Amino acid sequence: NIVLAPNSAQEMCDLTMDAFDLAFKYRNPTFILTDGFIGQMMEPVSYKEPRMEFPREDWAVYGDLESKKNLISSIFLDPDELEEHNRQLQKKYELIQQKELRYESYHLDDAKLVVIGYGIVSRMVRSAIDQLRGEGLKVGMLRPITIFPFPKNEIKELANHGVAFLVTEMSNGQLLEDVRLATEFKVPVYFYNRMGGNVPSTEELYEQIKLHYQKS
Repeated sequence: NIVLAPNSAQEMCDLTMDAFDLAFKYRNPTFILTDGFIGQMMEPVSYKEPRMEFPREDWAVYGDLESKKNLISSIFLDPDELEEHNRQLQKKYELIQQKELRYESYHLDDAKLVVIGYGIVSRMVRSAIDQLRGEGLKVGMLRPITIFPFPKNEIKELANHGVAFLVTEMSNGQLLEDVRLATEFKVPVYFYNRMGGNVPSTEELYEQIKLHYQKS
């Protein structure tokens, strides 16, 4: 599935609109992965111009005789047909990885430690990094905006240059595993998390980033 992870009310709006377009473009489920803070916060939001007309697609079902042939079943009883169907899906996922990857980079050019976080956590990470940069620490942030496709090549490139990572998330390590795989276990990948709806504060993240920067 395509997964989009906003970190603001504006992104919640924009990415939800984009989700419909991506689902339509690739005929693939698209999810918005957000958290309670973003779902309940109040921020100014600007709306894009609405799309009022949509072209007729030759694959869609419109409830008429002409499009009846587009009714499909996902059941493939023949193993060879199922295998070919899966090969086509893999090609589509690779295309999505190439075309739809989104992430935010912040002070990555000279960073020795890169913090990876998404959603509301990334906003506290950014504030902590600003403080630490003011103290001369070379820290940066890579924020995945798409969880799939995932910025694995970008993480791998940083790891190849000896950059260490600190993963911070409001769960028990799901993002951590993706980052470890992307680094190919070449560099240290540290971890700091909160759970149960707790959001790490800027002060917590400041201390954690500083601690792991000294380790790296």
